[in-house]
Amino acid sequence: MTPLFLLRHGPTAASQAGAPLGRLDLPVTTEGERRWPLVKAQLLNRGIARVLCSPLIRSRLHAEDLGLPMLVLEGLAEQAFGDWDGIPWSEIKGAESFFANPVLGCPPSGEPFARCASRAVQAVQGALGGEDPILVLAHGGTLRAILAHFMGMSLDRALDLAWQPFGLSRLEVHGPNKAVLRFHNQALG
Repeated sequence: MTPLFLLRHGPTAASQAGAPLGRLDLPVTTEGERRWPLVKAQLLNRGIARVLCSPLIRSRLHAEDLGLPMLVLEGLAEQAFGDWDGIPWSEIKGAESFFANPVLGCPPSGEPFARCASRAVQAVQGALGGEDPILVLAHGGTLRAILAHFMGMSLDRALDLAWQPFGLSRLEVHGPNKAVLRFHNQALG
């Protein structure tokens, strides 16, 4: 059994405005940076041995600050929303077909959630090993996909999961496709 912690990065200006960040490489807000020392202390008290993180700065900088062995995985980057990156959902025109099928729908110049989910799960499965606790510090989309995979949920249902900034979930992984969920979206900091 491998304890697997899943942490969403802190808040960003675009996410607070109701916009998909996608591949925009935006930092965490000042308020998120203020909360980080407490989040960091709460994480380090959980016995985490190593960190897997997204290459995007809003995840990577805090992962580096933990001072633990770390692996940056491109597969953990957020879903690419292409032309919609950083635009509030309320301002996006012509997204009806995307919202009709958000798992397979593809934003212009972006990627479907199904592709994002596949690469995120492959990245984590390829990095799992041993019984030491692992932290994945990434994004709402990739974390939902990972949690859904290990819980046997459909990707449609994964998109129904709430995940706040600095929200932590814990799984006990018992194999490549099986886990027990111990808690979900616990607020840190």
